[in-house]
Amino acid sequence: MTEQNPATFNVENWLTDAALPEESATIYKRADVVAELTDLKRRIGIVTDAQDAEPTAGTKRPATLIKEYEQLLRTFSGSALTVYVRALTSDELKAERAATEERTKDLPSDEANAEFGYDLLAKAIVAVKPAGAKERTPTTFTTEQVKNLKDAIGETQMRLILAARQQAQNGVPTVDADFLPKRSGTEAGPE
Repeated sequence: MTEQNPATFNVENWLTDAALPEESATIYKRADVVAELTDLKRRIGIVTDAQDAEPTAGTKRPATLIKEYEQLLRTFSGSALTVYVRALTSDELKAERAATEERTKDLPSDEANAEFGYDLLAKAIVAVKPAGAKERTPTTFTTEQVKNLKDAIGETQMRLILAARQQAQNGVPTVDADFLPKRSGTEAGPE
């Protein structure tokens, strides 16, 4: 490793490809199929447990139920959208606050604060990646689109995006590689 001389280190060169922290959250537009998936799973279990019983004409075979389950699972997973959010600079936060205060000056304070939250989230969303896409697509959202998204996916999934924004804004960037396979061998080292 080369020693860096602090007197000659060029911070501007180092900053040329710097970027603000980002985080992501995956949401699903077809969360409605989860109820049917739960029912099918229960029915598959019942049929599997009762394989010794005489099947009736109306009873579906487990294979048919499993195919239905797999199809609904594809519907659910195919409706995924990964939303990428980034931290906002202090100047961006101040500008958004001023713009929101001007736009909402006639609203009660609780409504104005909610609008500020929508405005911040719209500003923080920088890209999306639909299920199956290889690359993310840069995007911009309006406040109205953020509200429509919340109405479409519900508050619970919206909190996932908000948590990602909070992590990008206030968290220390970390990477978790615990899901990677452990290296085998006899050498000791940190895990």
